[in-house]
Amino acid sequence: MQTIQINNPEIEKFISSQYGNDTQSLLNDFVKFVQSSLDDGYPAITKEEAKKRISEAILAIENDTATLINQEQYDNDMNEFMKNL
Repeated sequence: MQTIQINNPEIEKFISSQYGNDTQSLLNDFVKFVQSSLDDGYPAITKEEAKKRISEAILAIENDTATLINQEQYDNDMNEFMKNL
């Protein structure tokens, strides 16, 4: 196991106030953070597939065949997404 040294007084103060001597909770939260940072839960796609999907979406908008949501639905979806970060 290695030690992580933090040279930022603000972060050190936050960690100390949130965790005190509870190193296990700190470690658990750190592991969750790293895992969520490395894997967003979506399968990886190739650059070519991403370009294809974007092109198809643009064509759907240009051809007026895209299914769009209203502002209220967007706001609700975004709020739910932000809660799950």
